[in-house]
Amino acid sequence: MVKPLPEDEWKLKTNAQYQEAIKILINLATASLALPVVFLKELAGSPNGSRFVDHLKPSAYWSWAFLFASLLFGMLFYWASAKFVKVVCGGPEDHSENWFEKVRDATGGAAVVCFLAGLVSFLIFFRTRTL
Repeated sequence: MVKPLPEDEWKLKTNAQYQEAIKILINLATASLALPVVFLKELAGSPNGSRFVDHLKPSAYWSWAFLFASLLFGMLFYWASAKFVKVVCGGPEDHSENWFEKVRDATGGAAVVCFLAGLVSFLIFFRTRTL
C-alpha cells in the first residue's frame, strides 16, 4: 500500500472515526433486531399456547425493515470507506476520492436515519401493543 501524502493523513483519521461510529451503529442495530421478540417473550408475558406472530403489529415489522436497511447501508458505508482509503493512498479506482467520500457520507447518514426510524417503530409497537 502506498503511503498517503502528509496533507491527507487527516482524511484517513477522520475516516477511521466514521468507521468506529458505524461499527457501534451496526452492533446496536443487530442487537435491536431482537427487541420485539424479547419484549413479547419476556416482558409482555404472552399467554401460553399463543403464537408469537399473533401479537406482532405492523410497527414491529417496520422496525425490522428499518433496522435491516440500517445494516445494509452500514455495509455499503464500509465498502465506500475502504475504496476511499484506497484512493487517498494512491490506489487505482474507477471513481474519484470525492465520489467515494460522497457515497460514504450518504450511506453513513442513511444508516443512522434507518436505525433511528427502526427504534421509533419499535417504540410505537411497544406503546400500542395489546396482549
